[in-house]
Amino acid sequence: MKKGILYGVSVGPGDPELITVKALKTIAACDYVAFIDPGKGRKAAAFEIARAAAPEIERKKLIRLAIPMTNDAALMRESHCEAFNIISGRLREGANTAFLTLGDVSVYSTFGYLRELATASGFETRMISGVPSFCAAAAALNSDLALGEKNLHIFYASESNLDAFLELKGTRVFMKGPSSIPLIIKKIKEKGLRASLVSNCGMENELIIKQPCEPACGHDAGAGDTGALGYYTLIIAGDEA
Repeated sequence: MKKGILYGVSVGPGDPELITVKALKTIAACDYVAFIDPGKGRKAAAFEIARAAAPEIERKKLIRLAIPMTNDAALMRESHCEAFNIISGRLREGANTAFLTLGDVSVYSTFGYLRELATASGFETRMISGVPSFCAAAAALNSDLALGEKNLHIFYASESNLDAFLELKGTRVFMKGPSSIPLIIKKIKEKGLRASLVSNCGMENELIIKQPCEPACGHDAGAGDTGALGYYTLIIAGDEA
């Protein structure tokens, strides 16, 4: 029996209108649709975006995966292997499977780990690109990320090498890691850089703060209120103000 293909399907950052036609066609053509389900009454973000764009997705065969967001490498590896074991069973049956991922599948996506496992097991994988969160955030800010000879730097938001990153010229985008946001904002303020913070871009609870060191919309982004900002938060920093 011919093996199924595992597709990494980007659904964009949050606005259902930003999901691509190719992504919708891929989802429609696949036998199964897999996605991360956080459980505990929380919404499965990638699936909800796809469902808002194409309600008929509810009639597909769904694979809900429990993959926690954690920095524990061993736990992460274990959860990825468990998720792939479920998906691989469908692939062995010859069923094509679409794994939904927020933003673009090539940028900090869980699909990268599943793709490695699938490739090692002899399965074919394909990636369907989409709109990255930082591009959507720049559009929401009506701002350029790169223009002329300006460089664009994308970092995983952490305290490691932060000073060196901020010394680079051009636009710096800090993604993921909401616990590091207060320190990043503090450093940005100390260096007198222009910066904006965007949380949940394109979602119902979108928050945009053009001066993240000042209270706005009931959130003091400079006071370490990372719970309010949430996981889908990024900072875009430019050169000196």
